[in-house]
Amino acid sequence: MKSMVCFFALILSFSALAETRSITLVNYETEGPLVDGRPSTVKQWLPGTIVVKKGDDVELTLINNVPSGDHGFFLPDFQITKVVKKGKKEVVTFKPTKDGIFQMKCHMHPAHIGGQLVVLP
Repeated sequence: MKSMVCFFALILSFSALAETRSITLVNYETEGPLVDGRPSTVKQWLPGTIVVKKGDDVELTLINNVPSGDHGFFLPDFQITKVVKKGKKEVVTFKPTKDGIFQMKCHMHPAHIGGQLVVLP
């Protein structure tokens, strides 16, 4: 019985080391440079770089405030794909299992929105 109690205490102590990181990303749109003589727009999730630790519980709240419509949020290395409708928010939760720098982008309009997820060891 003592060994069982010690085992559960050990599991609880390891799970207490992981933190929950709640981060809000807001999609925005602004005027960009002229392209072929025509005005362009730049769309981006802010912040463009998010930092978490490997093993943390991560909760991302995605808010799409751009007038141009629906946009995507895609973290291919963690198999996360979400469509965020205009004027709405979506919540994504995951636990990074590997450290490094990973690409974030819109799977619907890849040229528009880019960023990175930094996972520390």
